[in-house]
Amino acid sequence: MNSCQPTVLLNHEHFCIAQCQHCQRVGLTFQNLLLGFTQDEFISLCRTIDGINFDDNSVRMPNGQLHLLINTGHPDIQFSLSKIEFDSFHTGLLQALRRLNLYQLLKTQAN
Repeated sequence: MNSCQPTVLLNHEHFCIAQCQHCQRVGLTFQNLLLGFTQDEFISLCRTIDGINFDDNSVRMPNGQLHLLINTGHPDIQFSLSKIEFDSFHTGLLQALRRLNLYQLLKTQAN
């Protein structure tokens, strides 16, 4: 029996973030990536992404396009995001984080 009870924090085309109300893990899908985080790891990711300036940290790829390379928790896996992808990812993470904080506040006040 699956005890996962997800609450959707963000649901856009090709981008969804949800948190299981049972175990508190956060699932993130972006384009064709599927990632899982503890709540603290997700909050840390949001803060890290919010502190990145694309123009100051992007690199020119062999195709001539600027991309931001973002390290993950695994040394062999990085995100490679164009400016448009980064802006979408950044905005979505912050929206989901605000909703997560709101749910946590409501949950605390209900107790």
